[in-house]
Amino acid sequence: MLNSLLQTLAEILASGTALASTEQIDFSHPSAFLRETGRGSSLNLHLYDVRASQQMPLMGRQVERHYEGGRPVASIQRAASWFDVSILLTVRDQTVLGEHRLFSEALALLMRHPVLREEFLVSDLQGYGDLPISLSRDPPIDIGSLWSSLSAPIRPAIYLTVTVPFNPWHKTTVPLVVERRLRESSRFPDSMGEDLAAHRVAIAGLVKNELTRRPIKKVRVMLEGTEKSVTTNPEGLFFFENLRTGSYVLQLMRFGYQAQSCSVLVDQQIDTPQEIFLMPS
Repeated sequence: MLNSLLQTLAEILASGTALASTEQIDFSHPSAFLRETGRGSSLNLHLYDVRASQQMPLMGRQVERHYEGGRPVASIQRAASWFDVSILLTVRDQTVLGEHRLFSEALALLMRHPVLREEFLVSDLQGYGDLPISLSRDPPIDIGSLWSSLSAPIRPAIYLTVTVPFNPWHKTTVPLVVERRLRESSRFPDSMGEDLAAHRVAIAGLVKNELTRRPIKKVRVMLEGTEKSVTTNPEGLFFFENLRTGSYVLQLMRFGYQAQSCSVLVDQQIDTPQEIFLMPS
């Protein structure tokens, strides 16, 4: 649960600030982080408190109703417990102005996201919807006492609280490939009419110009962490086949447009491709 949360935050912060990658995000003790030199721009996420949430139920039962062989059945299991996880966010740079810039970028990014959207969560945290995230005005531990216990001088910091689920009874299974049928119109001579080709796909997208809303062809789409890549067709459409369920990151590149990355979630059947907009450079 905790590692999954930190991983999610790191991926969001790395993609929404001037940081080049998650390798510039540190999870060590703040005093050790602040003593390091020659590191350049970097950000520290220190988890310092975990306690049962007062806003979400601590325990209960979850009932799932479905049909088997035409007969209604129900599965009963214990529901997840919810916890408020408190995180201290600090930054460092070779210059004070650099620290202020990175701090402001992280603050603006977090203020724009009152929740962690489910499609950006790592697989361990998915299945419970969006997760509430807040910038704490009153951290669970007194600020002076917190910094004193960290053996570090007080400095600008963001005090985050994220409410996350934890289900010790949850069974982990091998994710199954979600099979979808994406119909793609291909024009042939009139004698053949339109051929509708069905593909076994897991991710489908439609790339458009941010300003004109028109499809963009020949956009290279790469699936991060794999060797898979495709190019959009004349209608701006692309798809990836034979993927397991989970969270994926797409990298989109085309000359004349700003490169962009986006997260997608493969979890259940969808009827239409996801629209992705690129801004002309």
